[in-house]
Amino acid sequence: MLKWIVRIGLALCAIALVGMVSTYVFIDRELNRMYGAFVKVAEPDLPPPGPDAYALVDVNVLSPEGDAFLPGQAVVVDAGLIRSVMPADSVPAGLETVDGQERYLIPGLTDSHIHLWQSENDLLVYVANGVTQVRDMNTVPVNLRWRAEIEDGRIGPDIFAVAPQFATFGPMEGAFVGWTQRKTIVRTDDQVHDAVKDFAAKGYDALKASSFLDKAGYEAMSEATRAQGIKLVGHLPVAVGLHDLWASNQSEVAHVEEFVKALDREFGGYGPDEAEAFLEYVRERSDEVADRMIEHGISVTSTMELIDSLQRQKLDLHTELDAAELAYENPGIAEGTVITSRGMGWMPEVNIYRWPDQWDDDRKARSRIYWQAYAEAQHILFDTFLEAGVPIMAGTDANVPVRVPGFSLHEEFVALQEAGMSPAQILASATSVPSDYMGTNAGRIEAGREADLVLLRDNPLEDIAATQGIDMVVLDGRRLDRAALDGLLESVKAANDASRKVSLEQF
Repeated sequence: MLKWIVRIGLALCAIALVGMVSTYVFIDRELNRMYGAFVKVAEPDLPPPGPDAYALVDVNVLSPEGDAFLPGQAVVVDAGLIRSVMPADSVPAGLETVDGQERYLIPGLTDSHIHLWQSENDLLVYVANGVTQVRDMNTVPVNLRWRAEIEDGRIGPDIFAVAPQFATFGPMEGAFVGWTQRKTIVRTDDQVHDAVKDFAAKGYDALKASSFLDKAGYEAMSEATRAQGIKLVGHLPVAVGLHDLWASNQSEVAHVEEFVKALDREFGGYGPDEAEAFLEYVRERSDEVADRMIEHGISVTSTMELIDSLQRQKLDLHTELDAAELAYENPGIAEGTVITSRGMGWMPEVNIYRWPDQWDDDRKARSRIYWQAYAEAQHILFDTFLEAGVPIMAGTDANVPVRVPGFSLHEEFVALQEAGMSPAQILASATSVPSDYMGTNAGRIEAGREADLVLLRDNPLEDIAATQGIDMVVLDGRRLDRAALDGLLESVKAANDASRKVSLEQF
């Protein structure tokens, strides 16, 4: 009898184990699907690269200061570098020339806040939009492989790799969050120091604090990044205040929005009834915050259009989706999965910003007041930062609803112009400012810089929307004309369509 009981017990354990393993495999597969691992890879038919050495002639070149175009210029490119900038009639004889047709040449653009995740089609969409460098704010191992392949000549933007963000959770929750959200879970100083050292050794460019890192972890991360000589960037954790930021090694804050959150905590938390009082508090504090940022050399990344869009997504998501270039968005992220209805989704059934279905009109109206104040507080801080001269980098949080890679940077430019930035300041925020911060050899058109360039039909210093009229992208010296760029987009659309489970015809 005992033998039968033991056998039954073992059989039940085996069944339970098989069930657990099957559940894990299913969830893991759905997570990979959500991040885009199963999206068909685009295969554009591109012409072979041209000669290494050539001159792009008869162009208006953005000055190194970024405030004027120099007419009648030639840019000599050789082996992926700008060798010289000279009058068009001074180009050496025998060098191949490309007619720029009196168009406007700017440095390649940088989106300083994006999320690549696992669909490599995004790489092509960035390039097609003139984005030749990105700062990936949660770089997973496959993205490091892409970075190496791009350095070896693959078509894609240069990747400034920020390691998976640090967060503090208990053992069980931490294991789940680390697995599903691709975060670095730390609970002790030793774990922080070991993780920082490991990421630095693997070649990451910076480390990111998340909103959910505890105060001890934040302080340890500051100490460890300082010791390793690696940048600390990202959020301002909920557990810390602005005084902790000023005392830290953090040199960049990933959203203007982070300061809204910090001041909300100082204020004691606002709701619809306290919205006006909170906005007045933000006005009172904004000058000091800006002064301290400059004092401590802290930059900020914009993501203005994302925050402005939150209330629009709640009020009229269909219109927001209709306006987005959904054909080029990672289908896995846009569609979500059966296990992550509010994980990362964009579509109406899974959109992470939508109002819960059970909310009545009164609750929605009060929520709208809250989010209007939230966006206005962001603009108050942005205006103060801009006037004070805080370094601002243009970033979009691409792949967060409804920010389509590449396209979202041009939308951010329009939002920044509407917020009071001049076109010259906007161009700097996506060229020279991030180049200086990240220590890259790009961001300006001058001898010795990387030949990452964008040729525009119209003058973006007159209207920043001109950045959307791209005739050519030069990527590490390789020329991609308008036909080639259209080919990139067409191949991505075809690959995404082949992977799509939800029709876009409704938008």
